Amino acid sequence: MRLIKTVIDPKFEQLAPTIITSLQTPGKPAFYAHVAKHLRRFKNPPVDTWVAFSQNKRSYKAWPHFELGLWPDRLFIYFDILDECKPAVQARMRLTDLAPLLTALPADYVISNNHGVPSTQPATPAHIMQAIQKFDQYKHSELVVGRAVLAGDPLFEDADMLNRLIITTFKQLLPIYQPVMAAVSAEREP
Repeated sequence: MRLIKTVIDPKFEQLAPTIITSLQTPGKPAFYAHVAKHLRRFKNPPVDTWVAFSQNKRSYKAWPHFELGLWPDRLFIYFDILDECKPAVQARMRLTDLAPLLTALPADYVISNNHGVPSTQPATPAHIMQAIQKFDQYKHSELVVGRAVLAGDPLFEDADMLNRLIITTFKQLLPIYQPVMAAVSAEREP
């Protein structure tokens, strides 16, 4: 836990303003960074840690959001729709409408239905449709899409290139985020 708090979290906090600036769209609500606090952990460190970016100042899990984080074997750069947000998304939109946007992503993107495990599948058209169907059909399934940079990748030796990849990835995911966020916002309006 000490290494997360003293080494990783400060790096997330240092990079967060740059990411927020890249995500911000004029006339839209501001983004906020939420560094994982792991409040229920006192001794044993978590397997992964992250910083999430959402347009809600107080929380991120109940909203579509972006995540930058670390598993022991990879850095991940994702857009997430978690269980807490799923009903609001499903009430206002069909995720099959996002399929063209998802299939237009670069070939090195990955997709998953569970943010709590590091394993993913390549974001091929077939895997995208499977993930969307699973998200729609199963109560406890999520939608996670983005890039993963495996440990040992030469990008980790060039901080500028790695930062550019992170920003580029978030910008490429923004067109997917925007209609999902619009649907969630419309669902939550009185």
